[in-house]
Amino acid sequence: MTALPPAQQWIIEAMTEMETAEMIEEHINYVDKDGRSVHLPMQFVRHYMTRHDGVLPTIVAVATLPIVLADGHILGAEKGFDRLRGILFETQPEVTAVISKREDCGAEAVANAMQFLTDEWLVDVLTDYAGKCTIIAAGLTIIERNLLNQRPTFFVTAGRRGGGKTTLIEMMINGVLGLAPAASAWSSNEDERRKALLSYFMYGCAYILWDNIPRGTQISCPHIEKSCTASYYADRKLGVTEMAATAASTIHLFTGNNIGPKGDMASRSLKIFLDVERADPENRKFKHPDPVGWTLGMRAEILGALYTVLLGNPFLDQPRDAPCETRFKMWWRLVGSAIEHAASLANPDKPVRFKNLFLEQEAEDEESGDLTQVLSALAKQFSTTFKAAEVAELVNNRSDVVGKLLREFLYPDIRDDAVVTSKSVGKQLRDHVGNPVARDGRTYALRAHGDRKGTQTYFVSVSENDGA
Repeated sequence: MTALPPAQQWIIEAMTEMETAEMIEEHINYVDKDGRSVHLPMQFVRHYMTRHDGVLPTIVAVATLPIVLADGHILGAEKGFDRLRGILFETQPEVTAVISKREDCGAEAVANAMQFLTDEWLVDVLTDYAGKCTIIAAGLTIIERNLLNQRPTFFVTAGRRGGGKTTLIEMMINGVLGLAPAASAWSSNEDERRKALLSYFMYGCAYILWDNIPRGTQISCPHIEKSCTASYYADRKLGVTEMAATAASTIHLFTGNNIGPKGDMASRSLKIFLDVERADPENRKFKHPDPVGWTLGMRAEILGALYTVLLGNPFLDQPRDAPCETRFKMWWRLVGSAIEHAASLANPDKPVRFKNLFLEQEAEDEESGDLTQVLSALAKQFSTTFKAAEVAELVNNRSDVVGKLLREFLYPDIRDDAVVTSKSVGKQLRDHVGNPVARDGRTYALRAHGDRKGTQTYFVSVSENDGA
């Protein structure tokens, strides 16, 4: 297969008044009363730049790769501007040429493509089959990002340095975009992250690589969480009182040793764990001694295989309102179901379900795990309903095992000799009402209802997971 040309990197940048004036004058010749060509007065240029009547098209993204639509058709096979979606396609014809026709993406072609991706491209990656499928999912998510109203984040982590986290990210970014990855520093300051996010989104970046996060960091960020579950991201521009809204299609990638998502981020994330088998993992034997170089040389084959997995997905033939798994419905229709189908053909003994991978990630979350323990204990302690006063009595009984568990969870910073009130316990319990968590095949949720006197009563609902 012919080698692909060097990839291009495009960003979205606002034009200045002078640039806008020059652009207008390329199409319209303004003349004075004597017929001489003159510059367009700046007040008209400023008015042109602030039009909100919908006549001027709005660009929200630049795509260098074609996109597979939810019905299996390909968008952006040729250069051009898609006014309906606001996407400018700068597609290289050599890239379009490696994409197979959908009718050629049958079961055998999909199985071969998936085997090539897992057993050739990712052969040296020290993770399990589900991990390799998640890596492929990250690549396909970057390709399809401009169609997704919600997008998961991806974590690449290992137990120690030298496990190949950075190399894996380089392989994935180079394989999909043909570009060396650009890393972003992770800030512990929430406000700094908020400012950085708006800048990345306004430039139309394909991804943000939060690299080399401190060991053991468990990440929760309301701004990143918001951006994962919205089509657009709005915030105040730095240094001015003006608000800006921009597409939030950028994909978040995180790398670090023993890092992971926590809180609300856990349900929005997929994790690839690299299993380091020796103290000097960089000195182990590799099938491809230069995996990044091999990836660049084989980018045409890698892209061809990725698109075969996308186009060979039978779920694309389902109605648009067909039920989809995971909280990321369109993502699962386009990406998740495609990989699950390909994995079932290439490796039927190791089925992959992203629904279960998201649930496993939530189960690993420390906050969810602690809540699961507490609700399980409350369900055993109270067979029916209970009141805050009864829980307060348990919390104040320092010799009771359940009481100690409740005390540590509801009041992690309380003094040993402090006594809690039923009112205080009620306030703590209300923070967790209606938040279901799973453990050992069961789902636990704290429920509440009040009587006419305003007394709140609680109970723990327990249901069996469907296991689908």
